Amino acid sequence: MASLRRAVAWLDDHAPEIALATTGVTFFLLLLGLYTAAVGAGATCNNTYPGCAGQLSPLGLTLPQFVEWFHRFVAMAVGFVILGNALVLQHRFPGTNASRAGWTALLVLPLQVVLGGTTVTFAGLIEGGYAPPVQSLHFIAAFAIFAALVAATAWAYQRDDRIGPNAPRTALTVGAGAFLAHLLLARDLLLTYTATVQTLYHFTALLGFAALFAALCWNRGLSTRARTAAGAAIGFYLGETALTVGLVLVTTPVELAAYAAAVLALVAAGVAARAHPGRGDQARPTVE
Repeated sequence: MASLRRAVAWLDDHAPEIALATTGVTFFLLLLGLYTAAVGAGATCNNTYPGCAGQLSPLGLTLPQFVEWFHRFVAMAVGFVILGNALVLQHRFPGTNASRAGWTALLVLPLQVVLGGTTVTFAGLIEGGYAPPVQSLHFIAAFAIFAALVAATAWAYQRDDRIGPNAPRTALTVGAGAFLAHLLLARDLLLTYTATVQTLYHFTALLGFAALFAALCWNRGLSTRARTAAGAAIGFYLGETALTVGLVLVTTPVELAAYAAAVLALVAAGVAARAHPGRGDQARPTVE
């Protein structure tokens, strides 16, 4: 029992770090899923799930099959991590935004599993199985989990009073820089949209979103202008995402609209970073 109490105490002491690690591995899983789709490996396991090509072992699989198998293996592991994170946040921060966000991520997880299985299992078996709308819903559910975990992490650090006075400014600056890189990596703008470029395109966007969203969750000394601009940047990014993840057919007008949304997201993020007050104007964060 003493060992168990020490373990629980350690988990409580490191709850923010556990939330951060959970967000990090979920971020990696999101990118892995996007890369798997970009290289066309998602439908290579012969409509079998959770194994690949009728087997649970990766031995003997082709390279595309191994990519899909590895994606599924990581997804399973991350699911257990998300469960553990929710339990730790509940024990350390019961009844707070941090714990509620952790549970939100966990509650969306079963939907994500069902959608993931649908995209790779029913290809050719039912109409619309492995199709862009289902893949898009799969991404949207994954994004919702990621967003909830970003919020849980931000609030967990805030509850422990471990947010430095310059953290919001840094987050807003990182968000603006990430959105600039995201724009430069846009489809067929400057670079050929290979699987690697496509993954980096999403990496920079998700990083920018996480940074801006964390700053909004902290809300430490943010001016009204900074909050509005950061929220607008996130809104423009979500609009761009809706145009580029398969919900609509990517035509030339849609592509131009996506470019415009990316530019507006960058401009709004830049305004948010510049509008944020200096250290002397910081207010102490409010926690529930």
